[in-house]
Amino acid sequence: MIARQKSLDRPLFAALLLMLGFGIVLVYSSSFALSQHRYGGPDFYLARQSIRALLAIACFMICINVDYHQWGRVSGIAYLAAVALLASLLFLPAHHAVNGARRWLTLGPVQFQVSDFARLALILFLARKCEEAKTDLQQPRVFIKLLAITGLICGLVLAEPNFSTAAIIGSIALAILFISGARFWHLCALVLSVIPVAALLVLRTPYRRARISGYLNFSNHQNDIAYQTYQSLVGLGNGGLFGVGLGKGEQKFFYLPEPHTDFIVSILGEEIGFIGLLAVLAVFAFIVCRGMRIALNAPDRMGRVMAFGFTAAVALYAVINASVASGLIPTTGVPMPFLSYGGMSLIFTMCSMGIVLNISSRSSDRMVFTEGNPASAVHRRGKGR
Repeated sequence: MIARQKSLDRPLFAALLLMLGFGIVLVYSSSFALSQHRYGGPDFYLARQSIRALLAIACFMICINVDYHQWGRVSGIAYLAAVALLASLLFLPAHHAVNGARRWLTLGPVQFQVSDFARLALILFLARKCEEAKTDLQQPRVFIKLLAITGLICGLVLAEPNFSTAAIIGSIALAILFISGARFWHLCALVLSVIPVAALLVLRTPYRRARISGYLNFSNHQNDIAYQTYQSLVGLGNGGLFGVGLGKGEQKFFYLPEPHTDFIVSILGEEIGFIGLLAVLAVFAFIVCRGMRIALNAPDRMGRVMAFGFTAAVALYAVINASVASGLIPTTGVPMPFLSYGGMSLIFTMCSMGIVLNISSRSSDRMVFTEGNPASAVHRRGKGR
């Protein structure tokens, strides 16, 4: 146990706790006006996020101390649970829908977005299946089986409907198959076949089509479908290089709808400025680099896939959220990891990164080469093996 604690990636551990703590501060700064207006007090969202952050830390520590192979062994059950929960959303009464989407499930006092759990379960299950498949992953029957496992989750998420999350989960799964040894041409054929289907789904859905139109004709839609993006850019512009000061931003005063969730980067840029925003993004880059390093040094393929998949999820969500807030891509509801308000999302993210840290605690300082490479070998420092 002591040896594992010594080999734990402490810089990553510290960076994660830093982001978690800063996220609580940022949620309060971005939400106190909205909280006062809706609930008669400035700390409603702060209290809820703080409680969930404590639960996230508890789950985080559990995942750090449980051997990641144990999560692999129960991944099949987790996957089936995710499928069942996603399917149950389709049968919820209409009054459970939020803006026409059935994405949230309420279990007693807990409400969570099922796709967050489904993403975690799918990565665990794919890691186990890729470990079992080994070089058979290049065989069409094995590749198709793994695609079916992924497609079921993505299809159910898409049916909520939640196009962006389905696309992110599918992208992570394809990247996992690629690093696990799937044939490049199989993946290319799949991507080429999916692109027209995705385009059709976007063009046939009015609100998705409107978002594309607002993005392409931004100057003509600043007061309607591009309003959020316009106000987000105003906030980023107000911040300048060094910001107006934490808690002193103006966009959260009902100019930017729901400033504590999908557009929290705008509040961040307004209050701590471009330099501060770069510093926060640098911490994200550090987390991603450490996670990918852990993936490279993982003891086996299962650990490598888990570390890669969970780290890739953080990277994708961060890049997409920041891109939406800065108007680089059309608006979509993707939260910023660690920073956006949303307790269960935070818990699942911290669980995934706890598993990554557990992998680091069981890895030596070594480089693992992909199976099938003639130069495949495992090199260790210290005593040779």
